[in-house]
Amino acid sequence: MNTVCASCQATNRVPEERLADGAKCGRCGDALFSGEVVNATAATLDKYLQDDLPVVVDF
Repeated sequence: MNTVCASCQATNRVPEERLADGAKCGRCGDALFSGEVVNATAATLDKYLQDDLPVVVDF
């Protein structure tokens, strides 16, 4: 599964069997699944839309 780091916008590949292991970003080391809301900008929205996780947009 590919997911985008909310801190540095790096794309990270995480094996599905390791999702519950507290995955961290390979670039910045922050947790990938913190449960926090991400405020995407026009510049970063396209990156999040390419993520394998669902994206909810509130305009």
